[in-house]
Amino acid sequence: NDPHNVTVQLPVKRAIVDAAVIQTKKLEDFVSSNTLQFFKITGISSKFLEKDVEMWIKDEYYQAAKCTTRHMKVVNVVAERGVALMDEYNKLLTNDEEQKQFLLLVVRK
Repeated sequence: NDPHNVTVQLPVKRAIVDAAVIQTKKLEDFVSSNTLQFFKITGISSKFLEKDVEMWIKDEYYQAAKCTTRHMKVVNVVAERGVALMDEYNKLLTNDEEQKQFLLLVVRK
């Protein structure tokens, strides 16, 4: 693990959503080609998706997924990575506060 080898991931673009529009949407409006990635990443079974929505409430896979997702904590991963990156960056380069501020200014530009 080379401390100088830092991988930076670009943030996912945030959707701008009108709350009034959301209320008119149905569940299937939120499904995309990336939906299955959520299940793969979290390890949650997607078998209940093969059934009609009306049947989900009785499906054991749906109940397990519902329980798991209700207990998930949502975090701003991008912000946390940014803070961690800055902390590491600060430790590696300099202890001079004026130099740190200059570097931050250069990085921001």
